[in-house]
Amino acid sequence: MSKNQNKPKKHITVFIFVLVLVFYLISFAASHSAEEIVIEWGGKAEITYETGFMNMLMKKPAGGISLFNMELVENDAPGAGLSEKETSTDIIWGKYYGRKKFQLNDHRTNKAWLVIFTVHQGKYPLKFSVNGHESQVDNWDLKKNREVYRWTEFPAKWLKKGNNIVEFYCPRAKNSEEGWELYIARADEFENGGGNPQDVGITSFKSFDGGKNWKQSPFGPDRKTKAEYTVRLSLDRYVKKGWLATPVIDLWRGEAADFIVPLSEIKSVEITINTDVPRGAAVKYYLKKGSEMSPHGGDWEDYTYIGAGSTLFYCLKGSDLRRRYIQIKAELSTGDPLKSPVVKVVKIKANLLRRVPRHKNIVVVSAENPVIKYSSINWEWEKWDRPEFRELRDRETLDEVIAGCRTEFEAQVKLLDYAAKRWRNASPVPGFPGMDALSILKRLDNMGAGGYCLTLNNTLGGMCLAYGWQARHVNVVAHEVIEVWNDDYGKWIFMDADYMNNYNYDSQTAEPQNLLELHRKYIDVYFPGRPIDWMKDMISAYPELPKDLPVCNGSLTHHKGIKLTGFLQAAFMRMIPRNNWYEKPFPRPLNHGTSWWPWNGYINWYDERTPPKRQYSWHTDRPQDMWPDLNLVHVDATTGFGNDRIFLRFETYTPNFSYFEIDLDDAKWRKIGGDRYSWLLVPGKNRLRVRSVNKLGAKGKPSCFVINHGNAPLGKY
Repeated sequence: MSKNQNKPKKHITVFIFVLVLVFYLISFAASHSAEEIVIEWGGKAEITYETGFMNMLMKKPAGGISLFNMELVENDAPGAGLSEKETSTDIIWGKYYGRKKFQLNDHRTNKAWLVIFTVHQGKYPLKFSVNGHESQVDNWDLKKNREVYRWTEFPAKWLKKGNNIVEFYCPRAKNSEEGWELYIARADEFENGGGNPQDVGITSFKSFDGGKNWKQSPFGPDRKTKAEYTVRLSLDRYVKKGWLATPVIDLWRGEAADFIVPLSEIKSVEITINTDVPRGAAVKYYLKKGSEMSPHGGDWEDYTYIGAGSTLFYCLKGSDLRRRYIQIKAELSTGDPLKSPVVKVVKIKANLLRRVPRHKNIVVVSAENPVIKYSSINWEWEKWDRPEFRELRDRETLDEVIAGCRTEFEAQVKLLDYAAKRWRNASPVPGFPGMDALSILKRLDNMGAGGYCLTLNNTLGGMCLAYGWQARHVNVVAHEVIEVWNDDYGKWIFMDADYMNNYNYDSQTAEPQNLLELHRKYIDVYFPGRPIDWMKDMISAYPELPKDLPVCNGSLTHHKGIKLTGFLQAAFMRMIPRNNWYEKPFPRPLNHGTSWWPWNGYINWYDERTPPKRQYSWHTDRPQDMWPDLNLVHVDATTGFGNDRIFLRFETYTPNFSYFEIDLDDAKWRKIGGDRYSWLLVPGKNRLRVRSVNKLGAKGKPSCFVINHGNAPLGKY
């Protein structure tokens, strides 16, 4: 047969092959056609406030998010408190008057309050005048209210633009013992408290002749010590600026709670924000794009301006976005302290194209996958490689103390017991030590006394830090305690190493409690159905115990007289938002706890039944700001074309993070090289656990997943 006779058959064969191939491709494409998906996130601005980030903002009772509506005017806080340098107080009595100048560029306010810090109140009320208008601070019963700071309202119309003169006096007092002893803030203490001493003293004056003549800052034995009276103004008006930011928004997922999302292509994104912006106020909007689940990741662009005003509708093509994650930020400001922008709505809508189906042969049986709650505050954590950690462990033989402990919590309780038995209470002055454990213990070596509740608990906190367990100091009612992050429970836990050493556990579940949990129980027991009135209510360190206690005392040292600290003192909480005292000994409060906490660098808790305290500037009602999640792992899971594998990416907020570990099918824990893992599924049940490990070897609470996988050909379900 000739070659030419064979050609038609070959052509027919090729034609049939092409037809089959085209038919297969058409069938395959039909079974895997792209699906258009709309993903949404947000709605009321409260969602952004509660899940994202903010600074100097608050929720409005009528709805929306505004600037915080309480402003503190003060210039004394960095040096306020008990000083070991000659004197730190001044007594107002008889003809000895005090004066403080307050410069107000804008005097408008809804209400005004005078705030004072006293060592003790006088026999008679403390008189004060504001620009010549007189009022007084009334005496109060210390048996009913132990607080020694006071605030007293006066008419807001007494204030004026420019210099405002506040004078305080007690002419009925016949001697200093009958007078009012007020704190002053010395210039030579300002730098350690985070302030500039240069202008200290120029706004405080004293008269020795009943207000006829005044001398600027005439304090100390020689009347030459520069200082400011610890006297402040609290104004019910909006602060000048603040900001609100969304959490990291996953444009493939939106609000969906599904563990697995298929690979997706972003076609467009629409951002809608509605804000009430009164005259004199302003709001600006910004967009940030990234490829990271974590807001602290390195692959994020800077915020870019996208608009301003009461309404924002911003559209972005996927080709311009080229990122899976975004954050939106609104910057609020006002030039009128009686008006604030109010953010009402923050919504994001993404239009997606999914060419990958949801594989029906991959079924999620269970997923313990916590969404990490980040703080708006830039918490500072001690670095892992401090040589003081090893020194502390060796000098106190702490490895022997916790030897044989089966759990992290057991080890922390052993350290609690050890710290409590290290010494008994004594005065922390003279020679008030640093806030770190070694400074406290070295003072104990030199002076035979380590101090009181603050120093005992900071020693315990330092011992926990030496093992990679983050701990921080917390100030509660007339007491200093710590909270330590515990990976067994995946939360903060209150501990008190004072001589009544204990932790508190829930009476129903026996689970150790943190101070926010204790605070909520305290409010329900002692102030049911109403808020606290800080100036009238009895806020005792040890109130009368209820019949049915919601918590129990946990301690390895049960002795006569032990008290249930923690729960009983949880009327409020404030913290210094860092624990890196080795790296950065200052700024810090002056001899913290020896005076009634006049420093103004604390972050302070408030809620609907716990009003903000007027002597401070910085408040939050968002739990994650003061109790951020540590060492947890959130897992993002996606699928591609293959129906036998899941692509995982890990997110964590672990101070001093080192690496991730996984345990596949209950085999053993093993280190992985990065933050990604391809989970190749086997027929039947598949189990995976993942945890973070920090550089001191502390292991976070695992996230756990169980997947059922059924074998199926591609495209067949």
